[in-house]
Amino acid sequence: MLTSVAGVWTRRIPVGTADGLSALGFTLIAIGRSGEGAAYVAVNSAAAAYFAYRWWNGRDGGGPRRRLRDSVRRFAAARRTAPASS
Repeated sequence: MLTSVAGVWTRRIPVGTADGLSALGFTLIAIGRSGEGAAYVAVNSAAAAYFAYRWWNGRDGGGPRRRLRDSVRRFAAARRTAPASS
């Protein structure tokens, strides 16, 4: 998570990428602290879910979700079978 903050602060990575890195970091912290108590896991899981949501939807709706949806629209159906003739 420190990497994502430093990357945004130095303008080397975009905010959306930093959100994804933060979600990954909080997930790993939640897994690592799972033996210490449910409160640690709950707080870190909630933070991971928040940053994953921000990463998935992106700023102004331009996240991976929208890019995937736009790339699917570019594909057109094409018939790949031989014509039926007698």
